[in-house]
Amino acid sequence: MNRTYRITPIQHPDRGAPFAYRPLLSRLPLAPPLIIQLDTWDEDDELIVPTEEELSNMICHLTLETPAGETAAQVKISDTEVVPMLYGTLITTPKQMLDTAGAPGVYFCFPDVSVRFPGRFRLKAYVTRLHGGAALDSCYTEPFEVIPEAQYVEPPITDLTRHFHAQGLVNFGIPANDW
Repeated sequence: MNRTYRITPIQHPDRGAPFAYRPLLSRLPLAPPLIIQLDTWDEDDELIVPTEEELSNMICHLTLETPAGETAAQVKISDTEVVPMLYGTLITTPKQMLDTAGAPGVYFCFPDVSVRFPGRFRLKAYVTRLHGGAALDSCYTEPFEVIPEAQYVEPPITDLTRHFHAQGLVNFGIPANDW
C-alpha cells in the first residue's frame, strides 16, 4: 500500500499557564487545544480517508521545542532531578470525525496538554505507525506563550473545539454551562 501522509495543525494553542506549583490534576491545559488534521493520498494521488484498519496502526506524538527548534522536553530542577516539561495527552490515536462543513476527515486531538514552566514554545507533532519506524510526517504549531498563572486569562472556547466535542469522540472538558 503506497500512501502519502500530511499532518497539519488546524487549531494551534496560543497560551497556557504553568503547572509547576500546582497539583497535576488541577493544571490548566494549553488553549485552545491542539487539533491536527491527517490528509492521506493513495497511489493514484487521490485524497482518501484511510480504512479503520490502517488508522488503528497510527499514533501521533508531541514534543516541546523553543520557537528556534531546540528541544525543551525536560528541565533540571535540582542537581539530581530532571522533570518533563510537558504533561497530559502526548500520544493519541486518530479519530474519524466530520469537519465543520460536514465532510469526513481524520484528526489527532490533544485536549489536555500542559507546560510546566513559563516561556515561549512550540509543539512538534509527528505521526508514526504503532509498531514504530520512521515518521510518516511531522508538523509544528505556531509559537505560544506560557505565562504566570496570575496573568493568565483563558481564551473563549473555539467553535472548532465545540464542534469536535459535540461529536463525542474526544472530551475537551467543556463544562455543560459553557455550551
